[in-house]
Amino acid sequence: DSGKEAICADSGEEAWERIQGDPSITIALVDWLMPGMDGAELCQRIKKEVEDRYVYTIMVTAKDTKNDIMTGLAAGADDYVSKPVHPGELASRIKAGERVLKYEFHLKLEREKSDRLLNAVLPTSIAERLRGEEKNISDFHPAASILFIDIVGFTEWCMSMDAQTMISELADLFAGFDEEIAAHGLEKIKSIGDAYMVASGLPESREDHAHVIVNLAISIRNRIEKINQTCPKPWLIRSGIASGPVIAGVIGEKRFIYDAWGHTVNLASRLESLAPTDKILVCQDTYTIVKNAFLCKEYKEIKPKGLPTQTAWEIVKKR
Repeated sequence: DSGKEAICADSGEEAWERIQGDPSITIALVDWLMPGMDGAELCQRIKKEVEDRYVYTIMVTAKDTKNDIMTGLAAGADDYVSKPVHPGELASRIKAGERVLKYEFHLKLEREKSDRLLNAVLPTSIAERLRGEEKNISDFHPAASILFIDIVGFTEWCMSMDAQTMISELADLFAGFDEEIAAHGLEKIKSIGDAYMVASGLPESREDHAHVIVNLAISIRNRIEKINQTCPKPWLIRSGIASGPVIAGVIGEKRFIYDAWGHTVNLASRLESLAPTDKILVCQDTYTIVKNAFLCKEYKEIKPKGLPTQTAWEIVKKR
């Protein structure tokens, strides 16, 4: 009368196989006493092992003491009906289950939406740690590389047009940066106005952290050159890269931000501010790592705050 198809099983094992193999099964009427696997064990397996959907489980039992009922519910049953089963009562229990399933479906959609938003602003591994309720995420990375990119003359440029046009064009430019970063398997940390920060070697370490981030900087510069061939007002950028130890972690409680700190981050920012237009400057440590793979030329001596005097190098091209 409910319009639902009933699929019968002669044992607990057969019922379990049917539930596993048929994702359309969302309500299960489980007899307490069955050949082989009993109802309590079947309920436990449904709750622990069925991950692709919620199966609302109704225990059908001749046991009617409170202890028996509590045992069934503790095993994973969502509800129960006593034998002999009254058709009206069973129909009411099924309707209650349908309401729960509807709620679970909408809850799943909201969780998926939340997960997509979290993955959009945080590295995947960091988002997973947050979903696992890890608190105070902070990691020390002994070997990583940081890239800063700055748009030259951005303030004057953005003041010369309306806000909507400025945001639209900047969003298109940064979307291109995002594509290059994804292609190189790196992590965008953040954009700050017209500055763009990228990390290599965090949150997961990688031996080629310096090489891949230099390749990224060159790819972005090449992309800008292609854009400027058809752009009425050319984009001008400058880039700075530093390699070394980095501390990275999540800050904020309501608005999460994955960020990085340390002398390496400050040095990359400093090199970007010193770089001539369309040039890529790297620190001494980055140069030492990549000099055999990229043609470099000495730029000048610099004295970064908190660090000894060192030579800054310009990346010319890949060897």
